[in-house]
Parts: sequence; structure tokens; C-alpha cells
Amino acid sequence: METSGYIGEPLALKTPVKAITRQTTAANRTSSTYEWPPLRSVLPDLFAFALGLGAAWILRWQTADLVWSLWLSSLVLGYLTIISTIGGYAYLGIKVITHPEFSQKHRLTAFLAGAAAALFFLAFFSFHFCGFHAGHAGFLSLFFPIEGLPRNAFFEAFMNPVRLWKTVFHYMPIAYAGFLIPAIIAERRYVFASFIQSVKEARRVDWDGRENVQQMLQSAKGSEKSMKDPFTRPYLNVIRMHLLIFFFALCHFLKVDSIMVYAVVYSVYFFPWKAFGVGVAET
Repeated sequence: METSGYIGEPLALKTPVKAITRQTTAANRTSSTYEWPPLRSVLPDLFAFALGLGAAWILRWQTADLVWSLWLSSLVLGYLTIISTIGGYAYLGIKVITHPEFSQKHRLTAFLAGAAAALFFLAFFSFHFCGFHAGHAGFLSLFFPIEGLPRNAFFEAFMNPVRLWKTVFHYMPIAYAGFLIPAIIAERRYVFASFIQSVKEARRVDWDGRENVQQMLQSAKGSEKSMKDPFTRPYLNVIRMHLLIFFFALCHFLKVDSIMVYAVVYSVYFFPWKAFGVGVAET
């Protein structure tokens, strides 16, 4: 059987020496080895973890303070992520519509359609996301009341985003806003990710080519999944917030209220666990 140029394989199978070498190299790299993450990639997360825990200890926060700080960060950063995502789509749409190759007679129609879609999503998530947090805060206020806050203030702000934000600014202690600093550091990879990606997609296209508009549309479709992710990220954070608050409530009712409990919660929220995972070494 003829095997010219190949190792012990018939010509029909065609397994060249280089392919076997690549397969062998890949097989040798399948063993899991631990790699320390680059310090610059995890230093902000470690700083956020230390800052949040240190602030809670210095201010002598109780369970109620930590619960409300978690709720506030979920509301603010989640809504900011949603606005950033919508803004990213709007930016990319404007770049397409204002492109010289885009038909001028269709620009007004496209602009109005895009604006209507942006306003629809903004209204939908404003009512849905903010309403969810208002209802959640209404129940939290029954167990962890805020001084001066009317009993039904958050329930009355349900499905009323403007009233919810007014209630937050008027009754939420200013100290809770300090929690947003470490929280936004921990979420820095997600809050503006969609907007930054949209800007990159718009700038990546060669503006002098004849197929620029088609390229931009194909590029936008290709990144559709990753651009939708920021819409789900705020709700994933809500689930995490729920679990942490339930953990806090359990510790509170069991009268287990110490800095170690706070350390556990802050480690879940801030510590960069993924960066310290076990991975396959790259050569």
C-alpha cells in the first residue's frame, strides 16, 4: 500500500507528519496545571474586596446596612448596564444610517424605527427591572426598615421608575452609596462592555469600501449574542443578590452577626474566583 509522505497511513486517509505533530503537542497540553493570574488583572478585584469589607468594619455596619447596600448596587449597576447596552445599539445604528452609502431616502424611516425600538427597550426594562427592585425593596423594608422611610414607599413606587429613584435619593442613607465604588470595580468588565463593543464594531469597518454597510450589518449580527448578554447580566446579579440576602437574613435571625459573615458575603460578591481557577497551561 502506498504511503508516500505519510507515516504508516494509506493515501486515502492522508495524515501528514505536521498534523500528527500538532495532535501530539495538543495532547501533551491537556494535563491541567495551575497558573497564577496576572496581578494587574485581579488587583482591582482584591482592592474592591478589601475596600468593601474594610468600610463595613469601620462603619460598623449591621445586617440591614449590608442588605440595602447590595440592593442599591444591584439597582444602580444593573440599570446602568441596561442603558449602556441600549446606547451601544443606538451608536452602531447611527453609524450605519449616517454612512454615505446608506440610501438618503430611507434614513428618516430608519432613524425613526431605531429611535422607537430604543425607546421601547428603555421603557420596557425601566418598568420591568425597576419594578422588580421596587417590589423586592418593599418586602425588604418590612424586615429591615430604613429610618424615616414610609412603610409602603417602595410598594407605591412599583411600576413607577421615576418614583422609585426619587424614593432612593430621598430616603436611602448616603453611606450606602459608598458600596457602589467597590461594586462598580467588581463589575467593570460588564457595565459598559456592550457600548464599548459597539464602538469597536463601528470603527473596525473600512469606511472607504463599497460593502461597508453590509459589513457593519453582518458584524452586528455576528456579535448579537455577546451584545445581548448585558441585558441578562443585571438579572443574574439579582439572583446572586437574592441568595446573599437570604443568607444574611438567616444569619440575622440566628443572631450570627459578625465580620466573618460579612467576609463570606463580600468574598462571593467581589473576590475574583474565576481568575484563580485551574486551567490548561498555554505554551
